[in-house]
This record gives sequence, C-alpha cells and structure tokens, in this order.
Amino acid sequence: MDNAQRTPRRWVWPAAIALAVVGATAVIWLLARPAGEVAPSPSASPVADDACGGIDAYPIELDTQVVEPEPRTCFVIEEALQVTVGAAALEEGANLTVTLLDADLTELTAATSEPGWDPEVGITLDPGVYVIEVSSTEDPLPPFLIYTATFPAGSDGEPTEEAAADLPSVEACGDTVPWVADDAPLTVEGADAATYACVDVTAASFVKLGLASEDPSDEESPDLQLALYDADGTLVRSADDELGFDPEMSLDLDPGTYLLEATAWFDVPPGAFEIYVDDDADLFRSADVTSLHADVTEQTCADAAPLVVGDAITVEGEVTYLCLTTGETDRVAIEAATLTDQDLVLEVIGFDAGAPYRIAWADENPEIDVLANFDPRIDQTLPAGTWLVAVTTYFAGTAADYDIRVEAP
Repeated sequence: MDNAQRTPRRWVWPAAIALAVVGATAVIWLLARPAGEVAPSPSASPVADDACGGIDAYPIELDTQVVEPEPRTCFVIEEALQVTVGAAALEEGANLTVTLLDADLTELTAATSEPGWDPEVGITLDPGVYVIEVSSTEDPLPPFLIYTATFPAGSDGEPTEEAAADLPSVEACGDTVPWVADDAPLTVEGADAATYACVDVTAASFVKLGLASEDPSDEESPDLQLALYDADGTLVRSADDELGFDPEMSLDLDPGTYLLEATAWFDVPPGAFEIYVDDDADLFRSADVTSLHADVTEQTCADAAPLVVGDAITVEGEVTYLCLTTGETDRVAIEAATLTDQDLVLEVIGFDAGAPYRIAWADENPEIDVLANFDPRIDQTLPAGTWLVAVTTYFAGTAADYDIRVEAP
C-alpha cells in the first residue's frame, strides 16, 4: 500500500498543545492550537482574583475558545478593538443567549440562538473591563463553549483599508512581486517580514498552495500563515498548521491573478521557506500521523468498513477507522458530521514500507466561515490507492455516532 508520491522531507505535527485549565474550564489558545494531536491531560493554573477589577466573573484571555466555562466571564482590553464573541451549545438544539456588558454590568449587545445558528455579537470596544454572560431558557443551563476574536478597531472582522493598502497591487507582479507557478516554487531565504508572490490562473482549476519550511515539526520554528487574495485585495482563504507549522490549502480558483501572503504568527520573522503551487495534481506532501494512530498497520485498513467515492453512511457507536479506495488520482471530498456534540477530526493515512503517514487532515470545514466549526471536510486530490480514514474527536480521541460521506466534487 505504498500509494503516494512523496517529497524527500517528512513533515510532522508538533507534539505539544497550548492548553491551560483553571478549575474545570479548558481554555484553548486559537492562535497556537496545533492540528491533529489529542489534548494532553489538563493541569491547574492560578488566576488572579482581581483580574477583572473585582467583578464576580471568570477571567479569560481573548482570541481563545473556552469549553464549558462559568456562565459569566470577563476580559480586559488595553486599546480600542473590534471584538467578536460567540457561544456554541454542546448539545444539539440547545437554546443560548450571549450578552456583552460593560464594567457597570450595563448591556451593550446580545444575540440569541436560532435553528441552525449559534449566537454571535461583534462590537467595537474602548479600553476597559467587559463581561460575557451566557444564559438559556432551559434549566439547567446546557453545556456550551464561548469563543472570542479581536480585530483592529473599525475593521468589523475584515481587513482594514490601511491593511488592504499594505498589500502590493497585482500590477507589481513580475516586477517587485515574484511569480510562483506549478513546478516553479519560490525559495525565500531569511524573510524578516511578510513575503508576497503572485499566482496566475489561466483556466478554472483546483489548485493546491502552500508553504514548506525547513522543519515544520520544530517547536522553535516560525508558525507560518498563508493568505490568498484576489486581484482586488479581497481575502479568498487563509491556512495555518495543516502540516506541522506549515500551511497548505486546496481550492477551486477562477481565472485571474492572485496574491499570496506568507507571514508568521506574533509578527516573528518567517525565516526561510518555499512557496509552492500545484495545479495538475502531482505534488503530495506528507506528515507523521497523529500520535493516536501511531500503531496502525495496513491490516487496520483491511479490517475496517470499506468506503468508495459516492458512499454516504451513518456510523453507529464507536468506530475510528474506515478504508477508502480511490481511482487514478481522484479528487475526493470527505466530510464527517457529528450526530451528537463532538468536535470531529478527519485524517487520511497511507503506508510506506509498512509505516503510516498522513496525507490529509482537517478539524473543520474550510468552506464555512464560523469559529465554532465541528464537522470537518477534506477536499483534496489523492493518488490511486487504499487509504485509512480515521475519524476521531479533538478532545477525547474516540468518535461515535456520525455521518460520513465521500464524493467527487
């Protein structure tokens, strides 16, 4: 089952997860969350009692996802920011209201869940202390998570005019901004700031774009980000941590000129890396499998329920592995949807001389623009062969009761 072309280097996921727990509340730093590893056992971390100026609320950091927090939490900002706050029920159909209050507990804005929609608010805030309150018409309060995201004041969650103005114009392509193309990667040596490259799509295509650093498994390496913009400077998609600390995306693109932006989290220098493009499905990178699957063998696939393109099945009970057979370089979309309250993860595994490796991974659907995104979708070209498809959960590992389908987009 040595069924994929591979580059000489191996890419691995970092073993560590940024996880802090205070009491029974798990706080996951969105900016540092690696993809694919099961969260380690939590440990206690003290929080100052006066973190929010004496308000009776649980202090949280912004730009985080907090699982099963207290009904009332608080945060502090030291500069004007556009802040998004949302809540997601961990039980299907549960009703929630999220309310944002100031330090005097005066309501600033609120939202209530509707069928198929979790409550989310966005507001520009001045420096100060703020309170998030989650309530429900149900008693007791259903389990939930909250998430927050911050943007520059006035951005409304979108790039500011100032930020957009910082992007090079596509008119600079081939002049001050280099081109990158299929089989013609761009090597960047020691970048200390954002790096840009242009991509020319001559016909509607399914295109893979990514960044390859020297050692994306090294926790000391920059955590690279990749953003794709159209000719007008509108963000098309972003990617982060698909292969260790390296980003990669695959998507349908219309003809036109696009701009790629390579940066690193926390404004650290991105360092040395390669920007690559694949529009003819002949480039396949791989990574070490998640530790949960380190002991799988080809027999695991032989013993698992079979999958082919076109299948849509409901899995009852705990089932981790299925076995997918693909034809000659098939583009396939694999999607898993929980029937309960799980945060699902998909991983596609091949074998090289008996050793497992990952060729695809997802913990969300990149086509859905929400922060609470629990049903993963992989849309990628796979070489012909037999692949072990692993369905797990981000927090607990074992998945149960879910739908899975495989289609040819």
